[in-house]
Amino acid sequence: MTGRPPTVTTTRPAPVAAPGWRLGALYGPAVYGISAAAVALPDATRHLHASTAALAWTLTAYATGVGVGAVTAGRLIDRTGSRPVLVIAAIFLTCGAATCAAAPTLATMVTGRILLAVGSGAIIATALTHTTQLPATSRPTAMAAFGACLAGFSATAPLAGAVAAHWSWRAPLTLPALSLAAIPLCWPLTTHTPRRAPVDWPTTGLLATAATGLLLTMQTTTRQTDPRTIMITVGATGAAIAVLALRQRTHPGALLPRTILSARWFWRAAITSAGMYAGLFAAVYAAPHLLSRHGHTTMDIGLLLLPAAATGATLAWTAARATRHRPPNGVLTTAGLLLAAALCYAAWDAGTWPVIATSTIAFTAAAVTQTLLTAQTAAHTPAENRSGAIGMLTLAMFLGGGCGTALCAALWQTTTPSTAMAAVAAFPMAGAAAAWSRRRHHGQLQ
Repeated sequence: MTGRPPTVTTTRPAPVAAPGWRLGALYGPAVYGISAAAVALPDATRHLHASTAALAWTLTAYATGVGVGAVTAGRLIDRTGSRPVLVIAAIFLTCGAATCAAAPTLATMVTGRILLAVGSGAIIATALTHTTQLPATSRPTAMAAFGACLAGFSATAPLAGAVAAHWSWRAPLTLPALSLAAIPLCWPLTTHTPRRAPVDWPTTGLLATAATGLLLTMQTTTRQTDPRTIMITVGATGAAIAVLALRQRTHPGALLPRTILSARWFWRAAITSAGMYAGLFAAVYAAPHLLSRHGHTTMDIGLLLLPAAATGATLAWTAARATRHRPPNGVLTTAGLLLAAALCYAAWDAGTWPVIATSTIAFTAAAVTQTLLTAQTAAHTPAENRSGAIGMLTLAMFLGGGCGTALCAALWQTTTPSTAMAAVAAFPMAGAAAAWSRRRHHGQLQ
């Protein structure tokens, strides 16, 4: 008696890029907190009875909150795994969106934006951590997909903000909460490893104070502000930084081990990422204002910047994959120089197409920078401190972005838009210089 041959069931393997797309969808709405929100600033100015410079705090406060949230979440992930952090992020995103939706004043709106930012920071830390934990065979492809997805979100953000603004001027300010929709997709990738080591909350508070002080210092020193206010701001910021440094000395490892915080590769990566994001934030702040001067409506601005989605995503994907065969620091140097040149050209000619080209380059440079530097940071950091190091790198990115917005907004009011754009170009130039100094060490982080 001959039996049937055994049935062989084959399972088609998941595409190696799939985790990259899912994690990119989780991270992507966090980008809407800047460029989509910038589209709503003119309407917010009228409804909240605040100046354009004051409304810039909806962007700078968001940048600060994202950075601090990413650092804190990174340390929590190192201790407890990413699953509890993702739950906390969902709570902050929900509370922040609800606060922004009902905010009657600018102060309340900024509070809601900070809650959103902390949740987005935790989302970012989770997404970046898991992209670096993918198997080595699939990691380059997944990272390229992640970078392309991020570039797509960045470039479509103005259109998303314009569409949301047709429903309510508050809606673009709450778009980071869309990350909630991607949590079920990424939940299977999360981990839970209970540990007893707590986060050093005093150190986290000092870090938040120092970061906020740096942004305040940037804004007060570039405006026509009372000298006493400038002195108080500078003094308080300096004191926070000094106390933070002292606590890090007396409590080694409160933020990260000294071997990481004092490493040259870490500081070069931080400078590069901060410079690129300063250029990005300045571009997305300036683009709606410059394009509106040419008679373009909010919807027109979103549609004009939409081609940057395909261009930015394609270039980010190509650059990330190209680094398999050559050192990535050459790519970062080129991106920084191109972004600085684009900002300077837009300062000289603020026509429609120069502004669109500058925005496209800014979106692409930021996506490439985050993809490459996250991978390099993960490669040079022990597993038990990897999430914390990625969180600190994210803080540098968004702190640089906040400074770029603050400087651009302040000079916009006191001088001319051309001066503001040209001044911000110094940030990506510094980022390119830091990347080039790493290239001189044979393309390795030192």
